Amino acid sequence: MLDLQLSTGRLQVVDAGSPRMMRLRDRTVTAVDFEEQLPLGMFEETDYFAQEFAVEPGDRLVFVSDGVHAVTGPGGETYGERALARAVAATSLVPAAEVPGAVLRELTGHRGDPDPEDDALVACLDWFGGRPAP
Repeated sequence: MLDLQLSTGRLQVVDAGSPRMMRLRDRTVTAVDFEEQLPLGMFEETDYFAQEFAVEPGDRLVFVSDGVHAVTGPGGETYGERALARAVAATSLVPAAEVPGAVLRELTGHRGDPDPEDDALVACLDWFGGRPAP
C-alpha cells in the first residue's frame, strides 16, 4: 500500500506482500527496502505500520511483484534486482505509462516462455514535484 502526498513528496509505504521498489534518481537505480510485513488478509488481527521516506522532483518509482523479481530463467537463474535495475535504467526516457510493458517484455525474454507461472505486476510512478503556490 502506498500513500504519496503530491504536494510534499512524502511517501508512506506498507509492505504487505512481496513487492520490490526501485528508485531511479539522476540516472542511478537503487532498491528501496522496506520491512516485510504479513500479506494482507493472512491473519485478521494483524497490525500494519507505514514506513516513510521522501521522493525528490524527477524521481521514478517502479514497483514489481515477486512474479517479476523472483522469476527464474531456463537455466535456473533468478531475474533479481540486478536485471530489474538494468530494465529500469533502460526505460529512463520512456513515459511512465509505457514502463510496465517494457519491463514485462524484458522479463519474458529472461523467462524464455511467454506463459508466466506466477502473476507479474509492474507499476511506475514519476513524481515531478509539488504544485506551485497560487
